Amino acid sequence: MKKQTVKARGRALLFPFTPRSHGFGNRARHAVTFLLCLMLILNLCGCWSRRELNTLGIVLGTGLDVGNLPDTLEMTAQVVKAGEIKSGSSSSEGGVSTEKAYVNIQNTDKSVLSLLRGITHISNRRLYFPHNQVLIFSSDLARQDLTEGLDAFIRDYEARMNVYILVSRGRASEILEEEPELEKIPAVHIADMMENTQQASSETAIVTLRDFAIATLSGSTAPVAPMVELFEADGKKKARLEGTAVFKRGKMVGELDKTQTHGLMFVTGHAKSGVITVDTKWGQVVLEIVHSKSSLKPVKTEDGTIRMELKINEDGFIQSNETTENMSRLESVEMLKELEREKIRSDIESVLYQARALSADVFGFGEAIRREYPDDWEKMKENWDEAFCGIELDIETEVELRSTSGMIRPAVPGGAA
Repeated sequence: MKKQTVKARGRALLFPFTPRSHGFGNRARHAVTFLLCLMLILNLCGCWSRRELNTLGIVLGTGLDVGNLPDTLEMTAQVVKAGEIKSGSSSSEGGVSTEKAYVNIQNTDKSVLSLLRGITHISNRRLYFPHNQVLIFSSDLARQDLTEGLDAFIRDYEARMNVYILVSRGRASEILEEEPELEKIPAVHIADMMENTQQASSETAIVTLRDFAIATLSGSTAPVAPMVELFEADGKKKARLEGTAVFKRGKMVGELDKTQTHGLMFVTGHAKSGVITVDTKWGQVVLEIVHSKSSLKPVKTEDGTIRMELKINEDGFIQSNETTENMSRLESVEMLKELEREKIRSDIESVLYQARALSADVFGFGEAIRREYPDDWEKMKENWDEAFCGIELDIETEVELRSTSGMIRPAVPGGAA
């Protein structure tokens, strides 16, 4: 009997709620459950900010030109027509549709924001920029000032920082009217060209909105942007990338040609692949770059002056032998390596001369000095345009030719074996 009493008391201690308190416990559990559900409901996303696709104009390309009226901008927004994108879309007569897969919407005003607001008066769809792939400034606008257009797209929460920046020779609106053969939308064609040339060539500067903004805000590096132009082929207007625009303080101050751009890519470490053609006394030999790595750093000499030191390591192979000589011989390979080193050095010296003529640090020398020698940079930064022109560049190039491709001897033999 005593054991049963102890057990009963133990149960009373472990479970203080007697059957009389079950009603209170149920009510407490229901209250806690209700509060938890209420908190979860408050955290759930609703449809208050929804945007239906049939109310949006999805922009794939944007062009900015000088407006016809004083102090105005003209914007061209290339909006996709989703119904024409589908492959094999047909017309009402059963043939292939000849309708364009895009529409260019234009407006002119004094600012980008007022331009966008004004477009609502001529279009039933609100422009939507998260899918924008290219932002093209006309060279006329670039020479005047990029501040308004650049600042608006950097601040806008819808704009993406990975959009490609380009400068057009002629009007930007005309570039967005090109007639590509393999793509239905010019903006997509231009964006794909940028991606392809980055992988296959080192003669075009690939610049995003983020890259341009960082260079602009650095205060020392001169931003650059690739240039695009129209040419006519088979009666059609087509776009091509040609040259590089150089900026200072928000304005375009000059250009780099293809050779100078090639040298710039080596200095900045963006020359990953490409082609170099060297001239021998027997004819041309084409060398392909398969890997390249560059390192740029400032070095202080004994007298306290600062020089820049550039080291380039490049691997390649013989892509084409247009001579009758056997270029696989050791002395021929050494000759080609020396010719390639001279060509790389020549391209770098060419862009260095042009940069000094423009007083534009397109290489990032100033940023490298600021990181390595901050005290010296504090003394140089106020007159950096002048100081930059006096900075010497030491170039050290290591070249290796790893292969002669699929052939050892020339296709047309006749030289030394």
